[in-house]
Formats: sequence, structure tokens, C-alpha cells
Amino acid sequence: MICITGGTVHTGTGEVLKQGDILIDEGKIVAVGTGLKEKAEGFIDASGKVILPGFIDAMSELGMAIRRGEVRDNDEKSDPLTPHLKALYAYDGDCVSEQAPYTYGITALAAAPSNSNILGGQMAVFRTAGINPFKMLVKDEVGMKGSVTDQVKEAYGSRQVQPMTKMGIFSLLKEALRQAQAYDESQPETKRDEKAKALKKVLAKEMPLVIAANNAAELRGILRVCEDYDLKPILALGYDIHAEDVDLLDKTQGVILGNLSYGFNAYSQKADLEGLYALYKQGLPVAMATVGNNPNGKEGLIWTAARMMRACGNSEDVLNMLTLQAAKMLGCADRIGSIEAGKDADFVIWSDNPIETYAGRVEKVFMQGKVVYVQGGYQQ
Repeated sequence: MICITGGTVHTGTGEVLKQGDILIDEGKIVAVGTGLKEKAEGFIDASGKVILPGFIDAMSELGMAIRRGEVRDNDEKSDPLTPHLKALYAYDGDCVSEQAPYTYGITALAAAPSNSNILGGQMAVFRTAGINPFKMLVKDEVGMKGSVTDQVKEAYGSRQVQPMTKMGIFSLLKEALRQAQAYDESQPETKRDEKAKALKKVLAKEMPLVIAANNAAELRGILRVCEDYDLKPILALGYDIHAEDVDLLDKTQGVILGNLSYGFNAYSQKADLEGLYALYKQGLPVAMATVGNNPNGKEGLIWTAARMMRACGNSEDVLNMLTLQAAKMLGCADRIGSIEAGKDADFVIWSDNPIETYAGRVEKVFMQGKVVYVQGGYQQ
């Protein structure tokens, strides 16, 4: 067993331990507290440092393309309805290693289809260090990714095929859900339909619907469609949500706040973070992501967190959004998202708290109890 000792441990649950210890054995956290050093065979001194759970990018395109202009393997624009596709097969270990999100404290991400399709496919959670994506996998089928944003119209309207309008987008979404509801594979006369079969998991509440919306009209359209199927979606981007939208507490499973770092996105620059935080304090789950209707990068997550910190002034709540809230939405909270006994030892030692100061720097990154990165170099 190894003990990380003497640092200020922020667990992600709101608890903060001064001069805390983390006891690790075989990739798992055995105990978190004080006075644990003597139980270990070795230790790492983190005195004067800050220890945070690894950040989780709750909706990401990282690891699926590197160079500008390169075709993203999560951007299947041949059909606006592809719910049967899986991001599992788009994630590239070499690609994500080159991008190195963990250098910004991101130890896990939810690889997601792009915002180009109404139903783009199934998300999967991966760690951000490694080569073999199947060894990096934390959990598959964590969400059915959808979009009703302008990106759908841009992808298909430019080719003069449906959907060219919001009317077309919502018509196709409703019809896809209707066909999935009517699909009964047990009947001998039923023709096999992989799309309907995949959507059945959403209707059966085995997988949440994670759907991107830029403004209130799109958001309300999603809720109206979902009402007919007793679905509570996870709303992605969340730029036009306000304190008075209290009905979202009952109608959704949460909000994944999109990237706020791109100054030319008219939607994100108008985001009401104070209003969103007010709903969070009333019980609305909120997570954060690098994805938005704009270029995204690993640094976008920490900049979005900084914007939220400026709006709410509570660094523990922002950390909770970056970690445990994301893990809960994605069905991975039994393994990642907080520094607690029984969970995977995925955490980061920082020079200072990056949510509170721009001076915070990543010094060591742990995944499953192993050091995968040290400041200034890579751990073999």
C-alpha cells in the first residue's frame, strides 16, 4: 500500500481535509483521512499541495481527431439518425495521448458523437491516459447523444436534404422515438431494426438521452417531445437556462454545461451562470464539458470552471460539477468522480487550487493508483 500524505484533500463531495492522507492499494482507494501514513509500505509527500479528484469532461470530442480539418471519427454525417453507432469505436488511444487532457487535470471523459446528428449514437466514458481504448474504457453506453442545434441544419441543409429546418429536426426526432416504441423484436414478422433497438434502451430508461440545445426554444421543444415518452433527458450546452426554470428540476436528469471559452459563440457568451447555479443549489445536477458549437480543447474545461467560479464564488460546488456530478450523470460514480474509499485511485496533485487561482499547476496525475504524469514529463 502507498499513502499520499500531508496535502489538502478536496474529496469532490464538499469535504476538505487539511493535511489529509489517501491510502491506495491495487489501484483502489482504501481509506481517506489522517494518520494513515504508518499503514503504508511507502508514501508520497504532498505537503503544501492540493489534491483534487480527476476532472471529468462530461461530453467530449477529444481523442477522436487531432489536426484542424481532420475528419472526426465521431461525426457521421451520412444520416441524421444514427442511434445505433457507438463512440466506443471512435476513441483513439494514440490521439488522446497526443492531446494529453490529463495535463489539465482531466482523467476521464465521455466520448460523444458530434452535434451534427439528431441522434448521433452512444457515448462511452474513458480514461485519458493509455494506448488501448478498450483498456482505457470505464463504461460503455452511458448516454444516447442527440442534438437539435444549428449544426444539424448546417450538416444536412447545405445538401438540400432533410432536416433543413427546426421543423424537420423535431419531426424526425419524434418519428424515431415513435418507431422505437412500436418496435417489438420478439414478433416473428418484425424486421430487424438496429436504430429502433438502440433507442429501445432509452425508452426503457437503461440509457439517458443526452441532447444538445442552444436556446430556450430548442430546450422546450426537447422537453415537449420527451413528455410523450415519460423521458427525463440530460440537457447539454445549457446556455439559455435561468433561475426561473424551476420545472427543470422535475423534467430533466441534469445539465451538462458546454464550453464557454470561445468568444465568437453568441449562445455561450450569453449563458446565465448565476441562474444555472441557483437551480443547482435547488438540486439540479450540473456537470461541465469541452464540447460546444465551437472549437474545443482540453483547456476549455478549466476556463468554463473559472467562469462558473466567478458567477457563484463557491469552489467546492464548482469542483463537484467537474467531478462527482458528471460521474453520477454518466453512471460511473461507483468508480470515479470523488476521493472516497472503494473508488478507483484517480486524482491529481496540484501546486494550488486551479478553481481558485490561475497559478494552480498539475504536478502529478494518478489513474488507478499509478502515476501517469509528472510535471515536465511523462511517467513510463
